[in-house]
Amino acid sequence: MNMDTKRVTVEGLRGADVATIKVLAQDVLGLPVNQIHPSTVCDLFALAEVSDQVPEQLAQDLSSFVSRCGREMSDLPDSKALSDYTAGLLTLDAGLVPETLRSLIAGLNGDEDEDVQAVLTGLATHFATADAAPFDVSEDKSIAATAAAGRGKAAKPKKKATAKKKDDTERREWIAQFAVGRLGNYETGLKESLLVGAARHKAPWDDITEREVRSVLRAMGRDGKLRTTVGRWLLNR
Repeated sequence: MNMDTKRVTVEGLRGADVATIKVLAQDVLGLPVNQIHPSTVCDLFALAEVSDQVPEQLAQDLSSFVSRCGREMSDLPDSKALSDYTAGLLTLDAGLVPETLRSLIAGLNGDEDEDVQAVLTGLATHFATADAAPFDVSEDKSIAATAAAGRGKAAKPKKKATAKKKDDTERREWIAQFAVGRLGNYETGLKESLLVGAARHKAPWDDITEREVRSVLRAMGRDGKLRTTVGRWLLNR
């Protein structure tokens, strides 16, 4: 707890392994946004952007947290409340502020309140000084994760594992082809939610999940085939 701001700060999320992230994040995800330091809110939003790299339950908790934060920030009563809370963002390296949080803040219109607009303009200027840095989840295992993994490992039949890998490859290739074909029709790209929904609707399998589609999109982003900006996916032409 930071006693100056009376807000909870969680350090060490970026670059941690999955087991450590689960331990660090489990308590803070249930707190109101005004009780969490903006630096930690940034880390949680950035982690939510790569939720395909964490367990499904944690991914769901992160999604709920992001949605709730959006509602709570929209309900901040006036420019002073908004300024007091977001002042912490102005002290951070702009690269630590993820795209989803930037987009959320840009969408706060403040009912045309000039003071609110001044706060939002100042934040936008600060964010423009650096691109959002990616959130890296370490592939190294912590002591806790190693210990947990050592308890009763069960070997999977080789034949079954091979069949699953082949099936996953076919599904991922289909999602990638669909994404390229769909985005080719939109110069300004598509919102992630629309692209994910369309892929699930058109897929020849009825068990395609949102997480599965987002995983492929992010992999294509890392390979330079796609790019994302303000929650939209575009072809990297």
